[in-house]
Amino acid sequence: MAIQVHALDGALLTSKSSIEKLFKIQKEDGDNKVFVISPVRNGELAFTHLIRSAEKKDERLWASLEKVRNAYMELAENVVKKSSEFSADEIDSAFLKAEEVLRVIWLLGKASLEAEDYLDSLTSYFICLILKNRALQLSLSSSLIDAACALEKEDWSDEVSFVYGKMPSPLAYSDASGKVRDEGESEYEASLIASKVQADLVFWNSKSLLRTASIKDVPSAHVIESLSYEEATELSFFGAPIIHPHSFLPAQLKGLDIYLRYFSDIENKGTLISRKKSGKEKNARAFSVVRNIVLVNIEGGGLSGIPGISARLFSSLKREKISVIFISQASSEYSICFAIRKTDGRKAERTINREFMYEIESGAINNISIADDVAILAVVGDNMSGSVGTAGLFFSSLARSGVNVQAIAQGSSERNISAVISEKDSKKALRSLHSTFFLSEQTLSIGLYGPGNIGGTLLDQLARERVRLKETFDLDLRVRAIARRGYMMLSDEGIDLRSWREDFDRQKIKYNEQIFLEHVGASYYPHKVIVDCTSSNDLALKYYSLMEKGFHIVTPNKKAASAPYEYYKSLFDISRKTGSKFYYETTVGAGLPIIVTLKDLRETGDDVKKVEGIFSGTLAWLFSSYDGSLPFSHLVRKAYEMGYTEPDPRDDLSGMDVARKTCIVARELGYKTEISEIPVRNLVPEDLREVSLEEFFIRLEEMDEEISSLYEMARKDGKKLRYTGCVEDGKCRVDLAFYDEKHPFSQASGTDNVIQFTTERYKVQPLVIKGPGAGPQVTAAGVFADILRLGEYLGSRV
Repeated sequence: MAIQVHALDGALLTSKSSIEKLFKIQKEDGDNKVFVISPVRNGELAFTHLIRSAEKKDERLWASLEKVRNAYMELAENVVKKSSEFSADEIDSAFLKAEEVLRVIWLLGKASLEAEDYLDSLTSYFICLILKNRALQLSLSSSLIDAACALEKEDWSDEVSFVYGKMPSPLAYSDASGKVRDEGESEYEASLIASKVQADLVFWNSKSLLRTASIKDVPSAHVIESLSYEEATELSFFGAPIIHPHSFLPAQLKGLDIYLRYFSDIENKGTLISRKKSGKEKNARAFSVVRNIVLVNIEGGGLSGIPGISARLFSSLKREKISVIFISQASSEYSICFAIRKTDGRKAERTINREFMYEIESGAINNISIADDVAILAVVGDNMSGSVGTAGLFFSSLARSGVNVQAIAQGSSERNISAVISEKDSKKALRSLHSTFFLSEQTLSIGLYGPGNIGGTLLDQLARERVRLKETFDLDLRVRAIARRGYMMLSDEGIDLRSWREDFDRQKIKYNEQIFLEHVGASYYPHKVIVDCTSSNDLALKYYSLMEKGFHIVTPNKKAASAPYEYYKSLFDISRKTGSKFYYETTVGAGLPIIVTLKDLRETGDDVKKVEGIFSGTLAWLFSSYDGSLPFSHLVRKAYEMGYTEPDPRDDLSGMDVARKTCIVARELGYKTEISEIPVRNLVPEDLREVSLEEFFIRLEEMDEEISSLYEMARKDGKKLRYTGCVEDGKCRVDLAFYDEKHPFSQASGTDNVIQFTTERYKVQPLVIKGPGAGPQVTAAGVFADILRLGEYLGSRV
């Protein structure tokens, strides 16, 4: 029967539910299990506070001791009700011995290391005793083993074994005072047992699963499936919350598999550590940061070329039990810098001043500086070795984020790159690096303004297609911010678009432009995009400054593309300068490919003579429906009631919407057209243009006579009356015009837009594009298509 050895902190097993969880683990894989349980050092079941009370001769000690005893009894009764008497006898006997030891400490006023170890070991003994009794209830063959004797045991045939107490620990695993370190204690003992019986090893983490970075710093960090021994060692030295670096050494020497798992998520198999090197998919495997560090720098011409300076420096620090975490030295030997724990900073300064007193007085050392509040940032990965450009990627990512590097170190194995940075920049730096190495190069951080009809529909479309685009084309579209009517919602990893409406109502905060843009433009995302689904002129006039800051713009808002020509031109100038793109296909024909068709025609050398079209869905419906049998005003009211018009129908009837689209088309053809230069037929009688909406509807019939007269003129000539925009030879017009019965405009129906291109190639039979030119579904789809065009420009395979 195969054996698995598991190491757990006793503090994880202080409730009935956690103990039941352990027995679920026991059932995994059908292997015999050995559980090595470390002492409980925190909480109501710990002895630590009792030891301190005994040293202080605190009279409350005995009541506290009884309270701890009762806590263990309560746990035993909850877990093993039917055999609680047996557990109680064992626990009572051990507590009598504990009381004797505490009385000795009381008398001496000081606890020896042996006394502390004994009392600590009792806590793991109590937990294991309860576990063994529970195993008996479950009809499992089990054994209770003192860690000091575990390596002498030959028979591990029991279905489950519980190991308590402490093994003699190697010097390398002791701290400066000689006391065995608490961290990694059960892991080291489990590793020794596993190496003896050739068993797989499982270390249970009480903090989290092992991820590519701390999830507190980088919410998108993902669980690492596998690491080599060397990668795990590097990460553990740089503070990753996994294991003590010495803990798995015995298992490593035997080439055993080690699993790092999280006790709060026992369904997850965690991370496998083995002798196998990492796969080739990523150079970097994980990032870690060590905070609360100071950087000590020693400079002086007298350091150069003098043997033994470094030896004296680090020997003096060793004598003071100051651990050096990071070392960097210039090749000129003019300076040495190293990093230590913040708590050792001033002691290190005094030690160096004392050791090098003569050199300081003589001027051989002219500067000793200590930089507070720094952190060490490290990237680890086997595949970094021999891989060109990894260091360049590392430091360019930090530079893009505005993070200054104060010192650099890299081992000759090339498995690790570490840098000292300001602690306040550590989270920003981690996120930037994680994005650079782990996110798709085509990850877009999107901020959307105006989640109304078009914007809201776009979000729904993105919700349906986002996963497919990521899996199929590696295009990762993350809507990280939404702004609406003075409020906004932000999400670091991306808003859940399946429930954005409900989430916005719950999570919205007051809109702040600076916070919104800083969030969307976070440096740890490769690309930043603003999608403007409003009709705001103010926002449109901010596109230039946004593009100057590196934002791409995607919008159906016509205000920027029809703004004064110099502003319009400046958007393309800044695009060429910064690489920020401006996509506005939907400003003319909603989802119809009008602008892209014009670009294709011109870029392939065709000469576009004339572009003419029905550009307004509202006016298209009005004039295709009008046959003289009902007043035109009646149709206007009906269109308003059906939602075909703007809230104020005069916005449609004025012709300005068509004028803007005509202006945009003219500019696409290379003309410096200003919207103020375009003659526009305003269908609203002059007397009704400034009155209230209510009065406008009362007097709406005043426009019937002119429309009726024009319709009759067209009918008599066998033609149709249509409202169109036209660009021909640089001249624009927006007007009512007559068209033959067979003309594409005459055959249009409903709200369809129809645009006709007359070019050198399409001279005899003009190119016609026809389809819905309005509506949230088609317009949102057009905006979506522009986002995909941006993704393609950035390198996606869509």
